[in-house]
Amino acid sequence: MKRDTRSFSVLAQVPVEEGTTFELNNRRGKVVQLRSTSCLVLWEEQVDPETGEILHAISDTISNDDFCRYDMHGRLTIVRRPSAAACDGSRDRSHRTEAEVGRMRFRLAYVEAAQQLISEGVVAESRAGFRANVDRILALGTIYYNRFLVQKAGAAGKRGGAVINIGTQSSPPKSAANIYTWYSQYQNGGQNALFDRYHTSGNRDRRYSDAERELAQSVINQRLDQERCSIASIVSSVRAVFNVHNENASRSNPPGPFLNTPRYDYINATIKAMAPLDHAIRTRGLKVAYRDMHALGVGVQAERALARVEIDDYTFDLMVLLNAVGVWDWLRPEERAMLGLDGTPRRVTMSAAIDVHTRCIVGMKISAGDTRALLRDTVEMIFLDKAPISDAVGAHERWNMHGRPEMIVMDRGPNYLTEETYALLADLGITNLGAPAKMPWLRPFIERLFRTIHSGFAQRFSGRTFSNVVQRGENDPAARASLDLDEFLQWLVRWIVDFYHNKKHPGLLNRTPAEAWAQSQVVSQLQGVSREEMRRVFGIRRHRTLGPGGITMMNIRYQTDELARIFLAPPLQPKVLEVAWWPHDIGTISVKVAPDRWMNVTASDPEWVGKSFDDLMMVRFNLAGERDRSERVMARAVSELDVAAYRNKALRGLLPIIVNDATYDRYEADFLRFMSTAERSFDASEPLGLLEDIVELPSADDIAASSSSPLMLSAPNARSASAASAENDEDLME
Repeated sequence: MKRDTRSFSVLAQVPVEEGTTFELNNRRGKVVQLRSTSCLVLWEEQVDPETGEILHAISDTISNDDFCRYDMHGRLTIVRRPSAAACDGSRDRSHRTEAEVGRMRFRLAYVEAAQQLISEGVVAESRAGFRANVDRILALGTIYYNRFLVQKAGAAGKRGGAVINIGTQSSPPKSAANIYTWYSQYQNGGQNALFDRYHTSGNRDRRYSDAERELAQSVINQRLDQERCSIASIVSSVRAVFNVHNENASRSNPPGPFLNTPRYDYINATIKAMAPLDHAIRTRGLKVAYRDMHALGVGVQAERALARVEIDDYTFDLMVLLNAVGVWDWLRPEERAMLGLDGTPRRVTMSAAIDVHTRCIVGMKISAGDTRALLRDTVEMIFLDKAPISDAVGAHERWNMHGRPEMIVMDRGPNYLTEETYALLADLGITNLGAPAKMPWLRPFIERLFRTIHSGFAQRFSGRTFSNVVQRGENDPAARASLDLDEFLQWLVRWIVDFYHNKKHPGLLNRTPAEAWAQSQVVSQLQGVSREEMRRVFGIRRHRTLGPGGITMMNIRYQTDELARIFLAPPLQPKVLEVAWWPHDIGTISVKVAPDRWMNVTASDPEWVGKSFDDLMMVRFNLAGERDRSERVMARAVSELDVAAYRNKALRGLLPIIVNDATYDRYEADFLRFMSTAERSFDASEPLGLLEDIVELPSADDIAASSSSPLMLSAPNARSASAASAENDEDLME
């Protein structure tokens, strides 16, 4: 064993003396002799309970430093010290219960009263003297005992008529003979002689014979199983077996011994006296018993913030109205369907990430549909500053917990055991620790967080689904749903940021998670990643052709001087480059210009710098009814929407990203409708006046005259297509 070389200045003296009986590493020994640097010890004979090996009594030497080291780590137990030993056959004072000490102090009060009266010459030191002055002894002893109770209650210094609760008082002794007996015991053995032996009373194990106990135990072991039968049922089985045994014994020749049938209280006590682990295995199964009763050591620890982050998902026991009115009006019907925003009341699933060191929630995503992408989005959210979300919902505190985690612990479910997950964490330099399924104690912090959310947040609203149909009863959760998605996200963020992060946590020495996070920043600086790394890890990869105008993605042109030089570099032919595009920052893309080199290329229009894909989606919604698709109008719309839709965009960040590798091409094709090119300007018709599109219907005579030909509708102020075509031909000839 590697020894601790630190000094032991706190305990300079050896914590033992000659004659001290101690236990070290579950073996008992006795100090025979003290030396300057070591102690001579005699080990008692002992049988190893695990191997059955007999450890003979031998002498050994233990250094004083080792004694101090064992004492500091809690490995040394002092069984008996000769200078503080109790009477022969009695327990040490430290093993006494509070009730035992109270009964001893009750007797000591009357013994001290008798001593006081004897010293004053009022009472003779004899049984007759105690009997003649019993009233004086009782009065003075009661005063001493009440004084002890007041001091114990800590109320001796109270003033102003404050009520003093001195606890339960015992009745005075019944006779002077009892006080004289206590006095004699005290003279011979001191205070230890005044302790009673109530702790040894009540042992009724010998009420039944060994054969009766064995037969009852065999029936209990047979009936005590996972069916969890009642005590009355087990009692009935035990009595039936005993009746059959006694009946067979009476018919035998010669008659056999009769057995006393155990009573209900004995059978009940026998069941309760079983080992808790054995009882749990029998009634609940080995897996459940191991899950709930396995021993824990120090537990999971993290020395700094984001050293260990646990991720898991949780389905709310609550119905939420999945309406998209107001917050996400700019989403198309198919996009709302992707997010599950169809207006029906349903349960939503939350994927959350908690920092073990500070207990802060550092990532959270909500989904009502497919949950396979929640892990990726949750990991991505750990790196992002969530203060805009807390500001948008009006929270008093800021949700600014973010950074690069060192280790992520997650379930080994189907949503987590993917090649994409492993590659994502490996690219970011994050240790991936997959905990086995159905072992929640290996992820205790995230599991405890979900219980806290269930009891502290979800139960405040109507529409609970409960865990089973028995608990649900007549409750219709869909009909009682009262929260829409907008309100649900708003109050969930408020509860996390303002309540959970500011509540004292017993695992943090009664600090709040927000305080623990702030203190962790003083000790160590959190690590982060660049936007380029986020684009290359979380971005969508596409191959684009480099042209004179640079690279175009989602109708946004990206161009820099260096990219233009790459276009002009020989050979002069179309160059297809790999591009990484990140929805959270569409103002810059990463272009792979060499096998081992990525280059950052910004948007030609600076208005898009720092914008996200949600900004682009809202621009599309704002321009859906306009004919002018110029970049100038788009930029103006972005500026206006930044203020009007700030809260909506922030809440949108809690939902999964609708654009991914599978849907990118469809969105990009949709955005091509907004391009403003010379070709489209040439093909566009001339703008019409306000009343130029009015059509005049023909009269009845005109309809009758042209009944043999198809009905023709004419517009007097509009030229026909053939006339316009003829004029164009004449212009070209001129």
